[in-house]
Amino acid sequence: MTAFDFNVLIIDDDEDDFVTIRDLLADNLRSRYHLTWKSSYKDGLEALQRQKFDVCLLDFRLGAETGLDLLRETHGQNLSCPIILLTGQGDFDIDVAAMQTGAADYLIKGQFTAPLLDRSIRYAMKHALDKEELRANRAQILQQDRLASLGLLASSLAHEIGTPMGIIRSRAEMVVKRFGDNSALKDNMTSIIFQIDKVTKLVQSLLNIAREKRSDYSGAVDLKVVIDDVLSLVQHELNRKNIDLELKNSDSLQVKAEEGPLGQVLLNLLVNAIHAIEEAKKRGRTEGHKIAITVAATLKTVDISIEDTGVGIAANNLPQIFKPFFTTKEIGQGTGLGLATSYKLIQSWGGTISVSSEAQTGAKFTVHLLTAKG
Repeated sequence: MTAFDFNVLIIDDDEDDFVTIRDLLADNLRSRYHLTWKSSYKDGLEALQRQKFDVCLLDFRLGAETGLDLLRETHGQNLSCPIILLTGQGDFDIDVAAMQTGAADYLIKGQFTAPLLDRSIRYAMKHALDKEELRANRAQILQQDRLASLGLLASSLAHEIGTPMGIIRSRAEMVVKRFGDNSALKDNMTSIIFQIDKVTKLVQSLLNIAREKRSDYSGAVDLKVVIDDVLSLVQHELNRKNIDLELKNSDSLQVKAEEGPLGQVLLNLLVNAIHAIEEAKKRGRTEGHKIAITVAATLKTVDISIEDTGVGIAANNLPQIFKPFFTTKEIGQGTGLGLATSYKLIQSWGGTISVSSEAQTGAKFTVHLLTAKG
């Protein structure tokens, strides 16, 4: 699409008005407009939410509802499409209300020409791009502030937990040396040492996330072992909630990661999937729920997909889903750090994570990891 090639949504219940606007736009030789016409409030709102347009021309009168009602409903939904409100007669109160509700411009039918309409569209799009750039810059600053807070927390944990953990580990090692002939005691002490090392690595991983550096602990990890360990933790919950589990291609594959943190990533995704299914049940979809785990390998990468039949993720929430402290759960039900931490951990191993979803149909998270030699 060139700089002068635009997709325009027109929401107007009067076909004659649509034809007039179409002819005006056709008269403009500098720009090409691809028009989509919706004649009702409901169809127009659905088109705005499901399709991508460069600009929307919205009529004020839409049957029982108004264009202001639609502006209010879309306000705060993070839609990137600028909306120009059209009305049959000038009204200062409507003009002000449109501006306060987020309209990019306000035009009176019969009083604008083809060049004026073209200019209004171009200016609205430029203003929307400027707003999006400003929003992205603010989000980056907020992300940096949150990572700085996470860094302070991780540094505090490293200090407050590191010292007692070091003492416990050294005492466990001393017990192993002194009572090594007692196999049961030795096994217990070895288990304590192993768990302490996991905590130490987890704290170090948090520090790496805050510093946005790659982990020094990543190496070859047997993916099957990690998946089996995680499933042993959630299988009882899946059975209790009557959720089927489908596991595809669970062959042993070596990936570049950290065994403990990778388990935490997959566990977090599975717990989120269970919560999403429980929410779907509350909304009336009580049967046929499942979680599918699929592993697919190429020469360089291994993809682990976790797909559920839960409530799904609204389109306007998808761009925020991996940001620290963002959560759609009720207060007290989530911190908004699970996916953000998972995202940074995966990134620290040289991998990525992606999500696809539609509201009310479920979600699919895919972890893309580098292969590693065993």
